[in-house]
Amino acid sequence: MIDFNKCMRGFLTKGLIIMLCLATHNLNAQKNSFSLQQAIDYALQNNVTALNAQKDVEKSRHLVRENIGLGLPQISGNAQYTYNIKRPVFVFPNIFGPTPNPNEFIALEISPLNSLSMTATASMILVNGQYFFSIQAAKTYLEITKNQKVKSDIDVKEQIIKSYYLVLIADESEKVLDSSLKILNRTVFETEALWKEGLIEELDYEQLQLVQLSMQDAYEQVQQSRELALLSLKFQMGYPLSNPIQLSENLNGLLVSSQFEGLAFSLTDSIDVKSNIDYSLISQKLRLDKQQYKLQLATFFPSLSTFMQVGGNFFNNERWLFLGDGTTATLNGVILGFDLRVPFFSGWSRMSKLKQAKIEIQKTQNQQRQVEQGLLLQYKSSKTQAIDNYRRYLTSKKSFELAEKIRRVNTIKYKEGLISSLNLSQAEQQYFENQQKYFQAIFNLLTAKIQLDKSMNKF
Repeated sequence: MIDFNKCMRGFLTKGLIIMLCLATHNLNAQKNSFSLQQAIDYALQNNVTALNAQKDVEKSRHLVRENIGLGLPQISGNAQYTYNIKRPVFVFPNIFGPTPNPNEFIALEISPLNSLSMTATASMILVNGQYFFSIQAAKTYLEITKNQKVKSDIDVKEQIIKSYYLVLIADESEKVLDSSLKILNRTVFETEALWKEGLIEELDYEQLQLVQLSMQDAYEQVQQSRELALLSLKFQMGYPLSNPIQLSENLNGLLVSSQFEGLAFSLTDSIDVKSNIDYSLISQKLRLDKQQYKLQLATFFPSLSTFMQVGGNFFNNERWLFLGDGTTATLNGVILGFDLRVPFFSGWSRMSKLKQAKIEIQKTQNQQRQVEQGLLLQYKSSKTQAIDNYRRYLTSKKSFELAEKIRRVNTIKYKEGLISSLNLSQAEQQYFENQQKYFQAIFNLLTAKIQLDKSMNKF
């Protein structure tokens, strides 16, 4: 008799195993498939440039702590142990003995066999202008490294987007060329049959062969370009070069999502450059230069610190220092002191350094004005380039569509004997050239949009 419960348990167990296997397979597949945003996120976690920029931020944090630590109490200890293999002696005339004789000399061992001297010193800055300004400068430097991390991430994003676009464009170009090559191969095959039957001249057949070889070579070049673009994308992402990878986006989807149609009407004549990362960096550089000037100015002011010192000695004449009852300990004393330092004259070196710091401020101010003007120019140039590339894209797209239509019609006419192979080869060559211009126009448009977004601080 069949055990229904046992069969159901077996069925459910097998079903659960199958579901787990499918889930694991899907999870592994997802790890190899990246949308554009997922590729960017992966790169920000694994790209070497992004990782090193984060390390610079961590290093700057420790620099701030280092400067703060200089003003906290500093405690140090010192210990010195001495074992006299042959103890030094002190020689003096015998003038105090029971039988004084100035011509006789007495030698006395004046050092213990073992001695240990220990000292502990604590010090702390009370007033020091350089200390306070150095902390401010270190904090400003930390902010600079954080913004440099932001700029580094923007550069990484730009590299990833361009590499991603190149792969997608190569994919589309490969698909179009593959489809065109299949149609052309079939036409060449049919033309060869006609030539062998003597219905057309050999020149007509060779003319199509010439176009076929040219398109085959272009197809192989596109395949190689795609492989190189894919390797470049993996490298920029920090993804293992030997691992497979898939791109989940498609070229048409990216073109639609970019919303190029209303681009010309959505852009303003000018932008606020102060929100740009380059302007923020040069502004922080100016603030750091001013703090360096104050830091140098502080070298003209007095500084005050305090210290405390405690010392003690241990000694005996035993074989070992702390063995036996003869060990003697003495306290050398407890010292509390203040250290006041007042700079009077340094041979004009401090004044020269101060003037150098002031000149550096003036140089950075000039650079700030230049960066501001450069960002405005970059925006206007990117705006004009994006609008112009969109116009070129529309023209190239229309030309490509017309060339495809002409090619399709001429292929039909050729098969019906209405045109020669020369006309067909010209149509094929025209189609191929317009196809290359179309995909190049797409890449130019997308990269122009990247530059425009960067200048508008949209990354």
